Amino acid sequence: MADIAIPANQREFRCVHCDGKIRIPRELPPTTAPCPICAGIITSPADEVAPLPLPLSQLPIPQKAPVPVYVEQTAPSPHQKIPATPVTVERPRIELPPPRNTRPERAEPVETSAPEAETKPERSGLIAAMLVLLLLACIAYGVVFFASKELGRHMEGPTVNVAAGDPTANEANYIRIGWQKDAYKLLRNYMAATNSKDKIPYILHGSELASRLEDFYGGGAINDSDTPVDAFSIYELSEEDRKRGLFMMIYDQPPQFDMKEFFRPLASLEVQYGVDEADLLLSTVALVGNFAMEPLRVHAFFKRTPEGLKLDWEIFSQTKYRTLQNFVELPEVGQSRVFRVFIVEDVPEKGKAVAGSRTYRVADPANTGDTARVNVKVDSEMGRALSIINWRGTKEDRPITRTATVELRWTGEASAPELEISRFMCWEFLGLGGQETPATASTK
Repeated sequence: MADIAIPANQREFRCVHCDGKIRIPRELPPTTAPCPICAGIITSPADEVAPLPLPLSQLPIPQKAPVPVYVEQTAPSPHQKIPATPVTVERPRIELPPPRNTRPERAEPVETSAPEAETKPERSGLIAAMLVLLLLACIAYGVVFFASKELGRHMEGPTVNVAAGDPTANEANYIRIGWQKDAYKLLRNYMAATNSKDKIPYILHGSELASRLEDFYGGGAINDSDTPVDAFSIYELSEEDRKRGLFMMIYDQPPQFDMKEFFRPLASLEVQYGVDEADLLLSTVALVGNFAMEPLRVHAFFKRTPEGLKLDWEIFSQTKYRTLQNFVELPEVGQSRVFRVFIVEDVPEKGKAVAGSRTYRVADPANTGDTARVNVKVDSEMGRALSIINWRGTKEDRPITRTATVELRWTGEASAPELEISRFMCWEFLGLGGQETPATASTK
């Protein structure tokens, strides 16, 4: 196909991107615009035969008007899109520079909307203020850090004098929680001692009990590892008792099974399914209780003295080694011993009621299962001392339990020993708030 003749008032050039032919008016100066074929940015070349240019002051200012452009593409690429309608290129408006010898006029200030003009200075001012505050904070932190570091090298920290505080507040804090640290420390030192001589400094009235400790432990090594200090827990006594300087801790170990000796006989299927009854031997040796270790409960009472806290060894040893149970289960006529007990009026044993007497039950404060019944005559000094807890046949509708310190003794014949309260020493525990009364003999 022959090329179409180019009119005299037009000229033709090729696009550097798509190699398409583009026709523009011959008097059009070099212009940068998008290609009507591929939309690539191109610049039209100057006309080689164009007449000499006129001076800048005489050049006419072209008006913004669309200029039709006729395009012919010889070899289009398969990836290029050819517009189906004629394309018109909008001629850009050319701003002419002022003459060299003339001074350019000052540009008119651009008016901006009021909100936008006010927001920018406000934001910039806020950012500047924040930066200044951040800088001041960094400087202050650095000054404080270096000052404290320098002062710490040459000055010692202030020492807190507890005694200089409010004595009432210090005392209230001690009876609330302050005593616990001293009690644990004292108990740890007591447990660490392996002989009676080393334990005496930590015991209440230790010098008076030195001979008893020696007889009780037999002069041998003492091992208290079965009751570790960390296993003791705090028991909160009443505020009245704590104000009197009495504090308490408890060790409580429930029954345990010794698996090395836990060999129970196997019953036959008839016994297991209830067809046959187990005989006496099988039912006795198969009881779970026969293989359980005894529970261990210990009461540790502390009393505040001028030398600090002291441990009440008499209650500690009585509850740990269950001396009341041993005394009751192994009667020996003529033997007597002092115990701290719970005491309450009880019913007499079947067939052992005594006319003119009341029956009382004494129990170990830690191991309440270790008990014994004792008959006391009503018209005796002992009976009158214990009458304040009588509830049977009175207006009281329930038993009254009190703490007391008593001396128990076995009397009668060796074949039929009887337990009695030989002396009522005091209500409460002796040495822990209780004061010993004159000896009161039993008139049973």
